[in-house]
Amino acid sequence: MMGSDLANSALILVDMQNDFVHPDGVIGRFSKRNPTIDLSFLRSTIRPCRNLAEAFRTAGRPVIYPITVLKADRSDVAFPIDGYDPEFLVEGTFGSEVCEELTPTALDHIVIKKGYGGFTNTPLDTILRNTGSTTCVFGGVTTCICVSTTVRGAVDHNYKVIVASDAVAETTREAHDAELQILARNFGDVRSSDDVIAMLTDKRQSLIRA
Repeated sequence: MMGSDLANSALILVDMQNDFVHPDGVIGRFSKRNPTIDLSFLRSTIRPCRNLAEAFRTAGRPVIYPITVLKADRSDVAFPIDGYDPEFLVEGTFGSEVCEELTPTALDHIVIKKGYGGFTNTPLDTILRNTGSTTCVFGGVTTCICVSTTVRGAVDHNYKVIVASDAVAETTREAHDAELQILARNFGDVRSSDDVIAMLTDKRQSLIRA
């Protein structure tokens, strides 16, 4: 497990927002005109992300939502925005909200980001250190862009990384599969969400017995 420690882990769910995973969000509407966008694959992340979130809360470990929320005039955007719908991820819109199935609890952390990476100009590193987290478990969208960028940020900050393979997705499966191979090669472990939950449960039971 490349030194990963589930007993001191945090769950990071990247950009699980309506504009990415809801049929009425920007990507969902666009997919109706562009069949190369696999919305069903993006939506397949919801259940494993929810299962992971429930397991981490039960284990008393933090659940963190880095989400992209932008000003309507796009004055704060920190990634190439040309060509996107003008309502994409704009604050106060339905699309910018975390999807209903993954609504954060009062104990969860929401981290607002303006670009691809969850660590860039955000309090994510502070939250992880204050919660004693040394391992980051990742779910979210999209595999190649915001998930990948945040994973690499975690490595840059000396965190161990686990990517839950069925809890992340891309607009195409081919790109997703290729990116997981890259992440598994040099950046962290790639495991199923069921494997992560089983390991987390084992760690929790070990601590209880101790």
